[in-house]
Amino acid sequence: MAVKIMAQSMSELKSTETAKILEYWEKGAKFDVLKGRPGYFRASDHQLISEMYTITALPAAQVKNPWDLFTSSAAVPGPNEDMEVIATSGDEAVCKMS
Repeated sequence: MAVKIMAQSMSELKSTETAKILEYWEKGAKFDVLKGRPGYFRASDHQLISEMYTITALPAAQVKNPWDLFTSSAAVPGPNEDMEVIATSGDEAVCKMS
């Protein structure tokens, strides 16, 4: 996914300059992250924001094959919710990129 996002960014900008790429992200560029809604980088800390899914392990009696181990939820947050409601922000964010 990271290579795809970088390739899209460089292709649209016609540049490989880090400062231009960061500016592009900070202005709200959207990326297909193979989920229901596009992802984007939050301007304040460059955190990739996208939908998430929770999983629940199936009881052993319900497992039909070696790959059938869990069930997944609908996208979190829901379709009408801001995707940042599940992300840390401000002082909560441990990883800082400048």
